[in-house]
Amino acid sequence: MNIPEQHPATGAPPEGAPASLEAIIEQARSARQHHTDDLFRRLGRGERLTVGQIYDTLHAHTVCTWWLLVARHIEYADSGGLRPSQAVARFISWIAPYVTDPIPPEPAMLATASRADVERAPALDHLERSLALIRQDAARTFLAQARTLTAFCSAEQSPGASTGQETTA
Repeated sequence: MNIPEQHPATGAPPEGAPASLEAIIEQARSARQHHTDDLFRRLGRGERLTVGQIYDTLHAHTVCTWWLLVARHIEYADSGGLRPSQAVARFISWIAPYVTDPIPPEPAMLATASRADVERAPALDHLERSLALIRQDAARTFLAQARTLTAFCSAEQSPGASTGQETTA
């Protein structure tokens, strides 16, 4: 299910292509659905999942969740009176720090732990590190997609409107 107007792994529109908020949200939904369907189809056939397939699915879910939150924020914040450019700017300021979040260090093996902990603790450490890396990559994707909205948002935003740089909800 490769849609030619978007990147096959991230769902991002091609670089330089004009994008609308609705198109980006639909692309994010489509990418999430594609990866989820692929994962469940493979599980249904009894196939082993690759780490790449799991990574792509978690990445697509993260990006889609953020865009759906933007849409929900636009619809419900300020009783639906929030401008899309303000909502996008708020989410950019909230998500941008994920790009530079420190990644947990490589896990150290625990020699004194019980057998169950020897397997579980490092696996959880690796998973925590992996999820941080996925979140970091998803943040880069979200911000790249948001940049495609810059022309759309700047044309819509009035000179006195808030830039949306709030750091708390």
